[in-house]
Amino acid sequence: MNNTLTDAIGGYFPLETALISQTLYSDAQCFSSARAAFYALLKKGQPSALWMPRWICNAMLSPAETLGIPVRFYSLDAAFAPADDLQPENGDWVLAVNYFGLVDNLAQSLMERFNPQQIVWDHSQSFFSAPQPGLATIYSPRKFFGVPDGGMLAGAIQVDIPPTEESASLQRTEHLFIRLAQGAEAGYTAYRQAEQTLEELPGEGMSMLTHRLLAGIDYQACEQRRLENYQYLYQRLACINALNLPARPECGPLCYPLLTENENLREALRQRRIFIPVYWLDALQRVSVDSIEYRYIRHILPLPVDHRYGLDEMQSLADFVIAYLSYTGEGSDEKN
Repeated sequence: MNNTLTDAIGGYFPLETALISQTLYSDAQCFSSARAAFYALLKKGQPSALWMPRWICNAMLSPAETLGIPVRFYSLDAAFAPADDLQPENGDWVLAVNYFGLVDNLAQSLMERFNPQQIVWDHSQSFFSAPQPGLATIYSPRKFFGVPDGGMLAGAIQVDIPPTEESASLQRTEHLFIRLAQGAEAGYTAYRQAEQTLEELPGEGMSMLTHRLLAGIDYQACEQRRLENYQYLYQRLACINALNLPARPECGPLCYPLLTENENLREALRQRRIFIPVYWLDALQRVSVDSIEYRYIRHILPLPVDHRYGLDEMQSLADFVIAYLSYTGEGSDEKN
């Protein structure tokens, strides 16, 4: 008789997590970050060169640089699709980014242009998009849910997963609790510190805490809320958005990206405690000032649409954006 238990029975209670157990990608290999998953994939496959969009964070470049894999850059067109300067040779890989979770429709055209077995799909901004045919699909649940770590690699290639440092994961929970108890501003420093701990490669395996937290999420409800919030902002803001976006995305998007030339709207939103990131400021070193990427980095405002919020928050957000742009002379009448 085996008396070994995975945990003790009885005693004090741990952090309360849901009793349900579900996941969207049960066959995915799990890491501490998308960067760690990408590193493991590159180390296993050793491509001759890696083609990356110029508009990408330095974090996703570091795995190739660490492994000594040559990186080639390609440009984007206005619809976030790879431009004609993407010309991989045999043995090269291509990282294709599903920007904001809104370009699922580009997958088929990319697979017609290139060998699918040369494509790595970056779904870090598209958690609800299913894995595409090809080498692998990478996910970053930390961009969609409040978990201390997490990256996933879906696909047929089996890679080496580094050991899990459970104590390190615990140290990355401070900002999650501070935000619950004291608000976003109070936990921002702890959040930045937690992010820095995930920079080192090869990274770690996904922690048990993150596994438990992800298993308790109602993914269908979260995705539905994102779709409803996005569609509301689309209805209200499409007339003042320089981006041509789908009215009804195929999957739950990361955000509603608003492209406006107004230089002050981001700060005005911040003053109302509406915090939005910049994707990705460190890419400015790779783009020219007259490029599409430069314009997108400087002027896209990724408005939040996630499951924490409902239509009341979306109405307040849209009202403010429309009023502010109208006041500054850059708005227009709403669509009915």
